[in-house]
Amino acid sequence: MAYIRHLSNGNVRADVRMKGIVKNKTFNSLALAQAWADNLEHSIKTIPTMNPTQLLALSDAAIDGMGGVDIFKQLDVDLFTIRNQARLEAINALSKKELLQLSPQDIERMGGAELFLQAGKRIRYKTFREVCDEYLSRWNKKDYQGQMQRVDYWCKAFGDRIMTDIDIFDLREHIDGMVDKGERATTINRKKAVLSSVYKFALSRGYVDANIVRNIVVDDDTKRRDRVLSDDERQRLLKACKESHWDKLYLLVLMAMTTGARKGELMKLRWCDVDFKDATGYLGDSKNGTSRELHFAPVVMAELKRFPEIGTGLIFPSNEKPDQPMDFRKAWSKALKVAGISEQDILNPNGSVKVEKFTFHCLRHGFCSALSDSGKEINQIAKLAGHKSIQTTLRYIHQGRDQKRQIVNELAQAFTL
Repeated sequence: MAYIRHLSNGNVRADVRMKGIVKNKTFNSLALAQAWADNLEHSIKTIPTMNPTQLLALSDAAIDGMGGVDIFKQLDVDLFTIRNQARLEAINALSKKELLQLSPQDIERMGGAELFLQAGKRIRYKTFREVCDEYLSRWNKKDYQGQMQRVDYWCKAFGDRIMTDIDIFDLREHIDGMVDKGERATTINRKKAVLSSVYKFALSRGYVDANIVRNIVVDDDTKRRDRVLSDDERQRLLKACKESHWDKLYLLVLMAMTTGARKGELMKLRWCDVDFKDATGYLGDSKNGTSRELHFAPVVMAELKRFPEIGTGLIFPSNEKPDQPMDFRKAWSKALKVAGISEQDILNPNGSVKVEKFTFHCLRHGFCSALSDSGKEINQIAKLAGHKSIQTTLRYIHQGRDQKRQIVNELAQAFTL
C-alpha cells in the first residue's frame, strides 16, 4: 500500500508498505511522489513472478529503475547468483589446489574476488609486498626501521608477485645469484632469516601452506673463518689508522680491538655514555637486546681525552650530519691498503683460500681469540663480548698454530710421554 502526505515545508512524502518492504521518499510535487510509489508497488508485485531468463535480461539501469538490488534481495531474489550462475558453476568445479593457484588476473576474469567469496571459496591473491606490509604493521620488536629496510630488500625482488606464485625454485634461483655475486654465506643467511620470518607470518595468517624458506640451505662458512691479525699486522694497521685523514679512526679501531664491541655499538656511543672516572662506556641498546658496560684501557682513555666533549653528541659523528654516525668505510679501506692487509680473499691456484680477507668485524674475532689465548674462561669472554650464548663465543675464538702446539706438548708432558 502507498501513502502520500503533504509536509509542512511544502514537500510531498510517499510511503510504501508492501510484502514486508517499507520504503519512503520525499519529493517536491505530488505527481512525482505518486509516480515513484506506483512504480515501486508494481516492481514489488512483478519481481517474484519473473523467471531466470527475464532476470538475466535486466540491465543495471533497469534494476535501478525497479528499486535497486536491495528490493530484489528483500523479495528473496538473488540477482547476484542468477546473473553469475555460469561463473559460479565454473568456480565450484575448481579443486582446492586449482583455487589456490589462481592469479589475480584469473580471479578477475572469472568474476572477481567477491564472486569467489559469495561461493564460499578460499582464494589467495595477496602480493608479497602486501603480506610484508601486514607483517611490518604487527612488528613489535626493536629496530623497526632496520627490519623495514631488510624486508624491503626482498620486496624489490618479489614485491609484485602473488605470494602463492612464489615457489622454492624462485627463491633458490635468487639466492644462487647472491652466491654468484660473491656475497658471504653469513650475509645471505641473515637475509634469508628475514625472508623466513615473513613466510612464518604468512603461514600463521593462512596465506601460504608452508614456510618454503626453511628448505633452502646455504652453507655457513662462519666457523671456517678465523682471520685474526698477527702482531706485525696489528702494529701496521694501528700506524695506518693514526695517519688516516679521519682523525678518529685510530680511536675507533683501538676501542674495537680492546673491547670487542660491535661496529654498530661503537658508532652509537655518545659522550654522555662515557664515565671518565671509571674508564667505562655504557651500551644501552646492544644487538642482543641487553645493556652492558665497556671497559676502556688506558690507551683508549688517553685517545678519548684528545677530543674532549660533553653532552649527548655522538663520539663518531658524520661531518655533514652530526646527528648520524660517520661513514668511515673509505678511511678504513685506505688504512688496510696502507697496512698491506687485504680486503679480499687471496686464493691459491686451485681456488682455495690462502689468506682470508680482513673486515672490521674481524677485530671482534681478534679480541675473543686474544682473551682465549691468555687463558680466560669461556664465560668471561662471552660476558665481555656481549654474547648471550657460549656457542656464539666459540665461533669467535681462534687459536693459532703455536697455541695449539703448546697445548698438545703440555698434554704429552702430563702423560709423561
